[in-house]
Amino acid sequence: MTNRIRMAVLTINAEGSPDLSLTFVEATDLQYNEGKHYEMALARAEDEGYRAPMIAFDQNDAAADVLRHAAEFMEGDTDEV
Repeated sequence: MTNRIRMAVLTINAEGSPDLSLTFVEATDLQYNEGKHYEMALARAEDEGYRAPMIAFDQNDAAADVLRHAAEFMEGDTDEV
């Protein structure tokens, strides 16, 4: 049985600008525990034309919480860094 996992990949787009690729991957518990879901997300981003440097994270990683805060910060909804 697989789980659908929300993933974000911080990467570079075709124009050379920083970008986020948002996707889902399907991974078994074993694949998740071994970190294979990161590899799946990176491969998908590469297939979509993104290029290195790339780093992937899922909804359970600390980076996901920081991303939520970053969105509020970038929109001006908070002045807390």
